[in-house]
Amino acid sequence: MAVICTDAGHGGPDSGASWNGILEKDLNLQFVHQLNALLRQRGHTVYTTRTSDSHVIPLGLRCQLINEHQRLRKPSFDLIISMHANVAVHHTSTGYIPDTKPHGLYFIYDHESKPGMRLATVLTQSCRNRSIPLAYEGMLSTVELGRKLAWIHKTIPVSVLTELGFMTNPAELKRLLTPEYQEQIVHSIADGIDLYLNA
Repeated sequence: MAVICTDAGHGGPDSGASWNGILEKDLNLQFVHQLNALLRQRGHTVYTTRTSDSHVIPLGLRCQLINEHQRLRKPSFDLIISMHANVAVHHTSTGYIPDTKPHGLYFIYDHESKPGMRLATVLTQSCRNRSIPLAYEGMLSTVELGRKLAWIHKTIPVSVLTELGFMTNPAELKRLLTPEYQEQIVHSIADGIDLYLNA
């Protein structure tokens, strides 16, 4: 069995994206709670960066702590999964206009990390197997994204960042809030993690 670190993106004063009264940080935490429970049920040891929205450690410090644990092997993590949700908007002189067309889940990885690419690949396949709508065919490298991400570039263990879907797409936001779709995504990710670990 593996030692896994999960991260519910943002938290505390950092709400992440927000749309129609829904805060990304809260949505991320819902998914992480369910993923943690399922991974532990399957026998994995799970550490998580936050279990609530209070006393949230800033992102930079979270990465430093992960790396310190990894160096000391107390514990040594097999992988990191960070959960996020997305918005698509156009910037105008009067504010933001939502783009309601983009939809789908995808995993962001470091193209220079073969384990990271393999992890993103099996996670994508697992989601495809459960008919989860995918954006960018399920995977996007940080080169394609056009920027580096702390969880991917500033941590030692292999890691991917999950974009669960687009909150600005009304149908997708509605799905993301349903227990049935949350369970479908969480099981897909857990299945993908097991495939990666057992390969």
